[in-house]
Amino acid sequence: MTARLEALLLRATVRIGPEGAPDTLWGSGFFVAPGWVLTCAHVLRPAREPDQGGPSRVPEEGGPLRIRGHDRLDARGRLAYWLGGGTDPDQDLALIRLIDPADHACVRLTDRYDAPLAVTAHGWRVPNGGAPQRWKGQTECNGKDGAHGLTLAPLVEIPHGASGGPLLDRERGLVAGVVKARRTGKDGGLAVAVTALRGFRRAVPVGDERSLGNDPYAELIRAHDTWHQRARGALSWVRAQDDQCSARERRWGPRDSADACALLAALPPPDSSAELQGLIERVLGDEPLWEDDTAPQDWRDGQGWLYDHSEGPDIVSLHYLRVVARACAQRAPGAAAALERWVERRAEQLPYHLRALLMGVTAWAPGIGARGEADACAVPSVAVVLDPRGADEEGPVVAVELEPDLFRPHDRFHWRIWTWTGGPDTARALDQDTDGEGVPLADLPHLLNEPLSRAFGRLDTDRRARLELALPVEHFGVDVHLWRPSPVVRSLRPHPAERPFGVHRQVVLRCLKRRGEPLDVWRERWHGVAEGEPKALPVPSDAYAPRALTDAPPGAVPVLCRPPAESAATLSHAIAEGYGVILWSQRAEHAHGCGPDCLELHDRAAELLGSAGRATTLPERLRTLRERVSQADADADWAEHLALFYDDPRRPIPLCDDLLESP
Repeated sequence: MTARLEALLLRATVRIGPEGAPDTLWGSGFFVAPGWVLTCAHVLRPAREPDQGGPSRVPEEGGPLRIRGHDRLDARGRLAYWLGGGTDPDQDLALIRLIDPADHACVRLTDRYDAPLAVTAHGWRVPNGGAPQRWKGQTECNGKDGAHGLTLAPLVEIPHGASGGPLLDRERGLVAGVVKARRTGKDGGLAVAVTALRGFRRAVPVGDERSLGNDPYAELIRAHDTWHQRARGALSWVRAQDDQCSARERRWGPRDSADACALLAALPPPDSSAELQGLIERVLGDEPLWEDDTAPQDWRDGQGWLYDHSEGPDIVSLHYLRVVARACAQRAPGAAAALERWVERRAEQLPYHLRALLMGVTAWAPGIGARGEADACAVPSVAVVLDPRGADEEGPVVAVELEPDLFRPHDRFHWRIWTWTGGPDTARALDQDTDGEGVPLADLPHLLNEPLSRAFGRLDTDRRARLELALPVEHFGVDVHLWRPSPVVRSLRPHPAERPFGVHRQVVLRCLKRRGEPLDVWRERWHGVAEGEPKALPVPSDAYAPRALTDAPPGAVPVLCRPPAESAATLSHAIAEGYGVILWSQRAEHAHGCGPDCLELHDRAAELLGSAGRATTLPERLRTLRERVSQADADADWAEHLALFYDDPRRPIPLCDDLLESP
């Protein structure tokens, strides 16, 4: 810890006592925001909790007390909020509001979730009945006590009067907790982690106190972060942190963190903790295993989950901030735009390829990083409008794997549902068939309704998750794009999401045989259509297929005018040749060979591919065509029965230890 941080901590730490008795010490506290002192509730013992031991020190209506500290600070204060005054760490916090104006410094609170190691406890004490004097002691956090309790090693004895003082994380230069007490009958001491502050969402106001509104935690932390962004010169805690910042931490340094937190403070709070937690999960590409008591509640809390991500705190933090800005764009356009502009400026410090990836899509995807994959991600409050710049970026995926029953291969299937939020390492088996007899193909739309609804509910944002159906080639004739989210609508004016899947989300087919590590030929073909300009390869019948498919260049996309029932051999051959993108008609009639409809299909498919730029835009372009068909757009009628095989080797269906088959 630098001398500057030591001096700032001294200026922010105060002692609390009664009016008219300057040498009487009840306990310690510290400024966390302009005019606000945090301390332990047991230091004050409100009148409404007389059974907590000892007489009440503060009247129930919040009468004045005295705050004394650096540079002859001597101001009146008033108990404003408390969390119950109990002995548990999650109850033993209180907020004091200054009545008299005073100049003071504020500590900077950590937003991290992991407990500190090397710490310094600060506060006041009264030696041998003399005048109060400052105290500090260095120790270590060696454990946890409940959701918010931090146990302190017996390297120092905490004196009476130090309760309520700040606990500094010496490594990071941030206040990580509130000193609570020595441990009676035990070595060491106990502190309250900063995460306990989230309990102030349900804080009890004292008397007519309402200065922090309906959400005291959110208002307090916003005032805290705004102060630290504006503080400059000698009172700048962030400047003092920079002096001790290691080279590793400079990728996302104290000034980055302070500016980001202040910009987040200008935004309206999340609609719910569930919204915030779902957003963090998508950004990280994984489901954090937080406890209910310490789960994030505000945008700043979400920032605290990102420091230890493998891709680096700067990459992931900028990803998170951009997604949050999009989440608040409608409710607070000015503040959201300011956050977006800051992200753009800060992204200029990134390597070129990462900066281009970040700023080249509408909103970042969960798995962004060195792998180079970016999945568009936003929030439910934004209208469903796909930015054309991100139309070819891979978003979240829900895949249904259909394995024919070994004993009834043409009659019944076993199913498993996979999800991807980013690259191949984000694949998760979400649900699977538990019926040993399998399920008839005709019954699948109804039986899969509930598990698919759960899967989409987890992944859908303004960019709905793509539905991929992986099954044997001979069953490619299934009209999965006509499946509905529910067999019964809720109104005579059904919600747009109640239309067939193919209208409101991307729907594609995959080959069940392509499990596990992709073959080189598959990768090469995919690279040809994903990075170059795809070209239509008309395949009118099985007779022409083998040579045409074998000799075609990597950027070719086979277009079949015959349905899978008549072209299973051609589809199988194309898949064996490594093709990852194929188009065909599910309904074309061929009683007398190809006709005008076939010619139109080949012409229109060639136009579609020629204007696509890359084949990775095809799932969304086909969805748009299907939506136009549903709106009676005659110019899109040719695509009504168009199906798309889209088998991305970058996210192959994983191999499983337990096969989906009957015993």
